[in-house]
Amino acid sequence: MASERDQVDEIKSKVDIVEVIGSRVNLKKAGRHFKGLCPFHSEKTPSFIVSPERQSFKCFGCQKGGDVLTFLQDFDGYSFLEALEMLAKKVGITLTTYRPTTEDVQRKRVLEILSLADEYFHYLLTKHQVGEIAREYLRSRGVTNESIKKFHLGYAPESWRSVSEFLVKKKKYEPRELEMAGLTLSTLSGFYDRFRGRVIFPLRDHKGVVVGFSGRTLSTDVKEAKYINSPETLVYHKSRMLYGLWENREAIRKADRIVLVEGELDVIPSVQANVGEVVAIKGSAFTEEQAQIISRYTRNIVMSLDADLAGQEAIKRAVIIAEKLDLSIRVVQIKGGKDPGDVASTNPRAWREMTEQAVLYWDFLIEAAEAKIDAKTGEGTEAISREVIPALCLISNMVMRAHYVTRLAKGLAVPEESIYAEMERVTKKKELTQLKETVNKIEQGVNRRGEEVLLHLLALALQNYPTLKEQIQQIELAWVGQTAGGKILAKLKGYQAKTWKIAEFGLTLPPELQETLDAAYLRDLTGVKEVTKEWEGAVREIEEQYIREKLKKITEGIAKAEKDEKGEMGKWQSEFEQYSRRLTELSR
Repeated sequence: MASERDQVDEIKSKVDIVEVIGSRVNLKKAGRHFKGLCPFHSEKTPSFIVSPERQSFKCFGCQKGGDVLTFLQDFDGYSFLEALEMLAKKVGITLTTYRPTTEDVQRKRVLEILSLADEYFHYLLTKHQVGEIAREYLRSRGVTNESIKKFHLGYAPESWRSVSEFLVKKKKYEPRELEMAGLTLSTLSGFYDRFRGRVIFPLRDHKGVVVGFSGRTLSTDVKEAKYINSPETLVYHKSRMLYGLWENREAIRKADRIVLVEGELDVIPSVQANVGEVVAIKGSAFTEEQAQIISRYTRNIVMSLDADLAGQEAIKRAVIIAEKLDLSIRVVQIKGGKDPGDVASTNPRAWREMTEQAVLYWDFLIEAAEAKIDAKTGEGTEAISREVIPALCLISNMVMRAHYVTRLAKGLAVPEESIYAEMERVTKKKELTQLKETVNKIEQGVNRRGEEVLLHLLALALQNYPTLKEQIQQIELAWVGQTAGGKILAKLKGYQAKTWKIAEFGLTLPPELQETLDAAYLRDLTGVKEVTKEWEGAVREIEEQYIREKLKKITEGIAKAEKDEKGEMGKWQSEFEQYSRRLTELSR
């Protein structure tokens, strides 16, 4: 009977990692590998490599790497078991030997609880008399029955133990499991429902699975929080949440843009106003994780946050994130301090026009500054430049940057040269800060040089084996030590297989060496023109580093011998001369 590990390996061997990752990331053939922009960090030059031979991936920018299961966990947010089950189904294998971990079991139970709670809340809103107060509230906000159904809205009654009694008494779940799911709070005297007297908005992940809830109070008590949300749990992570993404995914793809608003009751009226490509970021804090998720659907973002200071700051942060990911940001300008939901409810046509007429962030920034500050005074000119110029420095496209420099200079009635000079000053100030950070890292970088050279040597060996087989035999293992790269080279030196396949060689290595093997085998060597010459240079540097370390220890030994007077001076001096001569030869 196959072991648990055997079945996992069987599933991985039958899955094409390039197909799985390529359906989520744009990959292009690059020699024996595939390359693309990393989906896990911001970059404009591809450093994300996928190997069909190794069935692995590695980003040389953020260092994230692994196999197809790791990718699905990191990219899609699956648990290990969920990723395994999905792949098993894809290749037609029935899981028989995998034993779920404690976290797998807990995660599954939490999702079951949340799904049942979702149905319970929805039933109370749509079918039970207790939900009439919530139905009346939603009618007053213009929310239609169609929207209640589409977004599966619910109601949590004003009771201390409504959903908890349903789940514990009727469905036989443990109170601690409800707390783990974020549905209850515990006290010394017991537990009680987190959501009470609120309209419930189920929060779904990109697969449409309910992972949490948001509750909007029906109370007019100003002391009570208007919204409360699920806490961070095994399945809910606020930084990744985009309310409405699952429900509106097709509209987003069709429109090739996404309208960002703050809350659930901004999303629903917008959909009813026929602006369906809308999601809520759950507050004003736009995160890089949310931007990464959005980039899978579109590169065009329209932001419509509140006109208050927090909303403006959120837009600025979003621009910094978006520029890194090469996303375009436009801004909806709402007059009168209204929320998007209010405008969409009271004047759907106006809302549609506002989103269509959204301006690029840079236009919005300049117009907003000129509207609130008098550019005719010296103080006003300085204030506008102080607000706008640092933002213009973020524009990576030089043609676009020149356009906005011209516009700003014209608005301030100053020469363009003065704008460029101020931009240079701001940039230098920023670079000085970065330089200080870099200086602090230099010593660490020096120490890592040896690791880098060894990884390069290993990459040459693995990607050019058996061409370099004879040269590999000449490596002195003492030069590479007991590092991960050194251990792989030692194994490669003794490898006796008749044919060379990287996957088969990988099976001879223990799990703790697999990450280093991937890092070396996926390393980009396209710039290497002469492999043998490159190999000789790397070997020479490795030996030089080894000798310098030896000379350092010998010098310490000589100093100790002089102090102790134990008669070992001759031995140390002889070794010092021997290694010094060899170092001189290598340096020629």
